[in-house]
Amino acid sequence: MAIADDRPEAGAAEQEQPVPVPGPGAPFADRLNFLFDRVRATGAREFSNQHVARTISAYGEESVTGAWIGKLRKGEGRPTITLVPLLARFFGVEAAYFVEDEVTQKVATQFELLRKIKENGIEQIFLRSMGVSAAGQRKVLAALDAVRQEEGLPPEPEEELP
Repeated sequence: MAIADDRPEAGAAEQEQPVPVPGPGAPFADRLNFLFDRVRATGAREFSNQHVARTISAYGEESVTGAWIGKLRKGEGRPTITLVPLLARFFGVEAAYFVEDEVTQKVATQFELLRKIKENGIEQIFLRSMGVSAAGQRKVLAALDAVRQEEGLPPEPEEELP
């Protein structure tokens, strides 16, 4: 069983489906929970509220508890103006992510792309393409197009990013 100030709900870390992408006008809690769901090491559980609180408090700018992080995740409180950039720092996003729909969408799209790269097992293709010239990239794309055609797949993936 989860400790009340450790997780928003019992079993939250075991969810099969990812937390939905926050839409326009999404509340702070939805935006925060999206980051908890997406920012983690491959195969690792989401960070606990306590861990986030301890790390943010260690920055030395504001003291926060795991219970308070839990309340924010449930939509039961409003973060202080000093806490928002500290949460952004922890999760590696701009503070504007929490309040500006355009920034939220940009960040969500980046996380969704990373999720799809991992989900489809193509990290090595992605990583090996880094540093390849534009001409080399065109050759790789042509080779991928040929493989897609051989396997009866459409030229472009059907899934769209958010």
